[in-house]
Amino acid sequence: MKRYATLFLSFLLLMSMTACGGQLVDSSSPDGEESAPTRTPGLQVPEKGDKKPVDTKDPEQATDPDLAYSELVERFRAIVSDPDFDSEEPGEMGVLESARAAGDNAVYEMGYLIEDLSGDGIPELAIGGLNGMTNALYTLVDGKPKLVFEGWYRSSYVYMGDGHFYYYGANSAAENGQGVFYLTKDGTGLECESFLFTGLNSDGDLDVYYNETGSWDPAKSEKSDMTAEDFWALDPAGDPLPLTPFSGTGGGSANESEFPVSVQYLTEAGDVDCDWVTLYDGDGAASLLFTTDSPVRSFTVLTLELTDFTETGAAIFSATPVVLEEGLDSLPEVMTVDTPVAVQLGFMGTIPNYGISYVDGGGNLRRFALVQSGYDGSVLLEEADPNETQFILPGEVSR
Repeated sequence: MKRYATLFLSFLLLMSMTACGGQLVDSSSPDGEESAPTRTPGLQVPEKGDKKPVDTKDPEQATDPDLAYSELVERFRAIVSDPDFDSEEPGEMGVLESARAAGDNAVYEMGYLIEDLSGDGIPELAIGGLNGMTNALYTLVDGKPKLVFEGWYRSSYVYMGDGHFYYYGANSAAENGQGVFYLTKDGTGLECESFLFTGLNSDGDLDVYYNETGSWDPAKSEKSDMTAEDFWALDPAGDPLPLTPFSGTGGGSANESEFPVSVQYLTEAGDVDCDWVTLYDGDGAASLLFTTDSPVRSFTVLTLELTDFTETGAAIFSATPVVLEEGLDSLPEVMTVDTPVAVQLGFMGTIPNYGISYVDGGGNLRRFALVQSGYDGSVLLEEADPNETQFILPGEVSR
């Protein structure tokens, strides 16, 4: 999550921070439009001693969570689709903020997930960005949606797995917090596991404080040996929730290319932090770097084998996902701008022997063969016919 933390820090440095005590101040979206009306709900960090929520949920009342959440999902789809949407409803401010920042791409970069994150057998509804931030989380109580928490840039949550969320927050330029929180057993609230925050000492320097209550009060916390640099270098583990984009099944990003994933030769492997797959490391091996300008899912490397030709001369291939070597090879569940993929392989002759596939932001399966240009030797992506279930390259392939 280090890239997310860096983005968050940059955002804080760019913002005018005049709030205190966890209250929000007016802010503007990147395009200069006013953000949603601000509210002052207080920083959503539980204090030690708070009474744990009473488990009033009955699994029998939540047998169809898709139906129970359907109205809420459609409301959020409408919010994300319209940057001028106006709302003061609890749970919607962070979604509005993120949607306005994304502009026309919001329906492709934001989505939802209905899944049991607390482990109580009743699915939660998560709303947020495909890059990781959870803007709102709901659970079902007596068969009806109940808001658990909401997040925005100055008070945000990123899922870590096993019902845990990593928190990033700020009260002012000098007061920044990070911590681990987990869903209560019944999924209706958050409890603090560990919390770090910064504050100015009498000399005007930043100190880091620690507690397990979520309090921002230095008097109720222990001074940490951690420096401010250590604080911002924290890199908690976690992957984005597999959200379904609000775009549904149509189109691609409004401001991005038709094919979000591109490829180039990787000359210096150590210069890029990325997931790595090694298919061939012998003589003549080439290292390729795959990047994307918008989130895609199910990125897969394929082994191709020419099997036949159509009557029109198009080449038919068998396409088999490569088997990853455990502990050495890895692919991200959701490939984003910040999670490129490197593949080391060998080109054998002029007939493509490797390819890739992924699901784009519109929910469409895209498949490509890796080919080398006969002009300058550059690596290219040639798309297989999207209207065919077989992997068929319409272009000419040498027999």
